[in-house]
Amino acid sequence: MLGEFLEIALTTPDILASVEFYRKLGFSEAPVGGARRHPYTVMTDGRLYLGLHKREAISPALCFVLPDLSRHLPALETLGIQLEFCNIGLDQFNELGFADPDGGMVTLVEARTYSPVHSAHVEPSHCGYFLEYRLPVRDPGESARFWESLGLIVTPAEDGRPAQASWGGINLGLPKARRGIRPALVFENGKLGETAALLEMRGLPAREEDGALRVETPEGLELILRPDTP
Repeated sequence: MLGEFLEIALTTPDILASVEFYRKLGFSEAPVGGARRHPYTVMTDGRLYLGLHKREAISPALCFVLPDLSRHLPALETLGIQLEFCNIGLDQFNELGFADPDGGMVTLVEARTYSPVHSAHVEPSHCGYFLEYRLPVRDPGESARFWESLGLIVTPAEDGRPAQASWGGINLGLPKARRGIRPALVFENGKLGETAALLEMRGLPAREEDGALRVETPEGLELILRPDTP
């Protein structure tokens, strides 16, 4: 239903400052096309893709590629999904968006906006191995049903681990949390001590909490670098 995962789209008032931030973390730029009319670039570690957009939009947003977008509108309506915006026409870049049960934005576009980069062609980032995009939710059951209705594969909560929804190159963690907790990008990092020293040297403040390093991005996301699972 959603197609292939494209990126986590982030709105930034200063795209150059955001690019520099992710470069310091070891991310690389992916080649972008000309479909977007606003300043836009993509940072990647070969597994995770972050779209940096200089425009007014709900951010962050999960973005997927779904060809023949207009043909899928009836199926979305059948699911009871109410569109926040729908820009479909012959003379524009086709894109639509709707909210998940907790107000997070999901956008669908008709075509790719960048060329993917194979992980073998970029250096690993200093964050470690990307595990999931963590979306704090009020009702994990409702959230799981929502994502499952859109075709994602839901793994139930087990042994203290929250439920997870996966599809097309992205894993969504669905922990229950109070309102106001920010989404986070979670990485597995086996060299936290070295990473903490490197981040400090590069002027990227990190704090330690519950055995993990936490770093705030310029766009208001949180990066959680946790130790390897035993």
